Amino acid sequence: MTFVLVVRVRLCRPFAFWKSHFDAHREARMAGGIEDIFCYPIVGEQAALYGVRTSTPRAVHDMVYDETVRPLIEASGFVVGSEQITVCEDLS
Repeated sequence: MTFVLVVRVRLCRPFAFWKSHFDAHREARMAGGIEDIFCYPIVGEQAALYGVRTSTPRAVHDMVYDETVRPLIEASGFVVGSEQITVCEDLS
């Protein structure tokens, strides 16, 4: 079974800066079983909304809080602890 996770996160840096770091770590997410679907800035907020597909819903949370990955995520402008993760059943 696969799942789609929609993640909303507050940013402390401009979206373009965060997105460049997000894109640069795509292969690491893929290696962790996380496939990117979409990524957009939220209008009127310094925040982003992105969607990923995975067979392990906890993989996104675990990656964000991994002690070796977290410093990179925080340096990108992702405000760790602000993420809101919605898990959906993938019906595609």
